[in-house]
This record gives sequence, C-alpha cells and structure tokens, in this order.
Amino acid sequence: MKQARATSGSFYHFFPTKDDLLLAVLDAVSELISTEILMAVEAGSENPVERVSILIDAYRDGTGLGASGYGIPVGTLVGELGPEHSVALSRVENIYTMLVARIAEWFDDGDDSVRFAGFLVAALEGASMMAIAGRSDAPIDACAEQMRFHLDALAGGRGSRAEEMPPPDSSLTEAVDWKAW
Repeated sequence: MKQARATSGSFYHFFPTKDDLLLAVLDAVSELISTEILMAVEAGSENPVERVSILIDAYRDGTGLGASGYGIPVGTLVGELGPEHSVALSRVENIYTMLVARIAEWFDDGDDSVRFAGFLVAALEGASMMAIAGRSDAPIDACAEQMRFHLDALAGGRGSRAEEMPPPDSSLTEAVDWKAW
C-alpha cells in the first residue's frame, strides 16, 4: 500500500480479504505468462525446439543470480497454499494447464506433446525453486542441459534413454554414481 500510495480503505475496497488479493495475483500471473512470456517465446521462433530453448532461458533469466524476480512465479505461490485455499489451488492448476497446453501446441503431436510439455514445466518449476533456494544458477543450467539433450535425442529419432544422458552435476545430487541417483 505504501508503494502504491494507497490508503488501507482503498485497498480493502478492492480486496476485502487476503484471499481476494491472492486470487487477483494469480489472475495477473496467468495473464503475464500468457501474454508476455509465452507470446515473447512464440515471437522468437517458429521452431518448437528453439521455443523450448527460449522458454528455458526465460526461466533462467527470471531465477538466476542476477534476476530481479522469481521466474514464472507460480511455484513460489503454490508452496504457500494449503487445502483451505481450494479456489486458489484451482487457479494455479489452470495456470499450469494453460502453460502445458500452449507448449504442447508447439509440437502438435497429441498425447506425447502434452506429456512432454508437462515434463518440461515440472522440470523448469522444480529447477527454478532449487535455484531460488540455493541462490545458484546451477539447477536451471542442469535442467537446460538435460532438456536440450532430450530434445536433440528426439530430433535425431533416438529415444531419450537414461544411459545416454550425461550425468547431472554431482554437486546438486551429492551422488558419486549418477545411475544410482
């Protein structure tokens, strides 16, 4: 309220409860993802693999050490929600559903595209949370490396078997044998 130079009366007129404010934030986040982030990614390339690379870079730019924000901030919000926030959780689910559907459209390969897009979003959200918590770019970089390896394997007509993937950064897993990890 101080930054907006608003009085508490004005604030509570628009947001009678904290839940009302939360829902407005989630609506704004959904709009930001759809219109600013995804539209910028889509404007950057027609190639779906290049779009994934641009999206990965957007997550890194938002969560990296020099970032001013928290990437695509859905994960930071959802961690604060309990079962009593069912309406807010539904809105978060809708945000993830929209994000996955939009990415899946880039590949236009039916159920496989939806599964891949869900995998991508889950990996990027997890890597973002790890980057924020550890104040390190390493989780996003590791995610990007593995995702690009996976996409290169798919583009080459090969499966993405775990044996073919380079090992993850051992400082992230503390495991000496990455296959055991």
